[in-house]
Amino acid sequence: MQFEIPETLANALLEIINEDSPLARRLSEYSLSRGKRVVPSHLFDATSLNTLYGLCRTANERELMFQMLALDNIHAAPAARKIPSLEMLIPGLIAWLSRDMIDGWLYKLGKDGVLLPWLVHSMRYVQPVDGAAYVIISLLANTLQAAERGPVTDPRLRRTGMTNSITFYAEDILDCTIPELMTGYGYFKECAEFKNEYETHLKHFMQMQPKFGAQFTVSGTVWISSEGSRPQLECMRLQAGTTARCVNDEELLERHFDTTADATFWRSSGISEGFERIPQHCYLHLFHLDYHRSVWVHVQNVEVYRYKPELRDKLVLPHAHRELIDILTADRNFLMEDIVEGKSGGTTILCKGAPGLGKTLTAEVYAEVVQKPLYRVHSGQLGVTASSVEANLSKILRRAARWDSVLLLDEADVYIRRRDNDLQHNAIVAEFLRTLEYFNGLLFMTTNRVADIDDAVLSRCIAIIQFETPTQVQAKLLWKSLAQQFNTDLPDDLVEHLVITYADASGRDIKELLKLTLKFCKGRNLLLSEEAFTQCAAFRSIGNPI
Repeated sequence: MQFEIPETLANALLEIINEDSPLARRLSEYSLSRGKRVVPSHLFDATSLNTLYGLCRTANERELMFQMLALDNIHAAPAARKIPSLEMLIPGLIAWLSRDMIDGWLYKLGKDGVLLPWLVHSMRYVQPVDGAAYVIISLLANTLQAAERGPVTDPRLRRTGMTNSITFYAEDILDCTIPELMTGYGYFKECAEFKNEYETHLKHFMQMQPKFGAQFTVSGTVWISSEGSRPQLECMRLQAGTTARCVNDEELLERHFDTTADATFWRSSGISEGFERIPQHCYLHLFHLDYHRSVWVHVQNVEVYRYKPELRDKLVLPHAHRELIDILTADRNFLMEDIVEGKSGGTTILCKGAPGLGKTLTAEVYAEVVQKPLYRVHSGQLGVTASSVEANLSKILRRAARWDSVLLLDEADVYIRRRDNDLQHNAIVAEFLRTLEYFNGLLFMTTNRVADIDDAVLSRCIAIIQFETPTQVQAKLLWKSLAQQFNTDLPDDLVEHLVITYADASGRDIKELLKLTLKFCKGRNLLLSEEAFTQCAAFRSIGNPI
């Protein structure tokens, strides 16, 4: 067995073990796989194995912990004999799998580091007319590939995507015990610890799978379909220490879980119980709000998103603006239906003003207040023809309605500009308006345009909010609030100077200037000062030094 040890754990282990040991010498070499040190398990003695296990528990490195647990189970089991011949492999496997049997499952670590169970359904010895004999082990599980399939009407196809197999030839079993053979192929025999891990995953899955439209926080790895004529699922790792926001989109699927298998093979082999429960691979079908793609994520990498309605108090807006948005978002179940049945009873809020004044931030904060996912769509995703706008916007609106989310159409300038003699543009605006006509959700639109918005667009908005450069009072609040967010302190006299010097700065200007100056002062080991802000402001072309 090969252990893949993360760099941080390898370095920590090197500081503890004997530096002259074969293990230390191997750890010092750069034999890397997926950014990890590859070390054969036979180089570990009991002490170093326990040390590594403790480091893994502290770092919650579950993938490696399960590998070590499987190895420990092999060492603790009765001494196994070498496999005498291919013909004797199936009787040996039956004896090995039925000893201390829990469900009759084998476990395998997936590419995403998740321990996945498989039911050992049957085994066959095959002697072809031409070619070498082999043994094939048939496995079953409710996989994510099976979840992707549509309704199955042909009984012969009901397990499409659920099957897997392991094939052994005579040369594969040479000088091997059965535990060594299976471990070499990445399969581990079931044990109480593996079963407890599975039951935890299954409970989590049963709680989260029915929460259609709920927002989740995802970390670790996701599976995403590659683009092309024959899409394949690809494993993609999120950057360490980062998370992504996803929405439960299970409602799109017609899930069918096959829970029981025919155990004829095992009963005919003299095994009177077990080997009939089909395990569930606990992957959720989610929509990634940044990638705008469907993804599959195992429940061990998923948590329910924690909304932060308290962010409303940090949003610097004129009192009248804040009060109006509070009213419009307070009771989203109260819809004023049109005279024509089915026409829009939704709430559309148009936020307009120069860049950096908080238009997008307002939508983001109020999504936290109403505790709904924010589905942010950039206008570039809609297309530049009337037909593409209709097709893409319809799909987006259906998705937003399905999740009951807050929809943000960011930088919608081209779709709301006043119509003129440009027939193509007129068609785009008309199609945009027509498609929005029957949307019943909460929609924020943002635009940098102020004066040339189409009258038909304005008439469909329940409120139009003009965003202006912060007043001195608002700017003072922004400087203080952002400084607190960045864990720094701005003296009152420095804040007064900044408010006057950068009187025309937008909220984004203030945020970015403060970030830049903090980095500059940290790099130079300086205190925040008027001079430091002046020097950094030159790189952002803002300010009016006096």
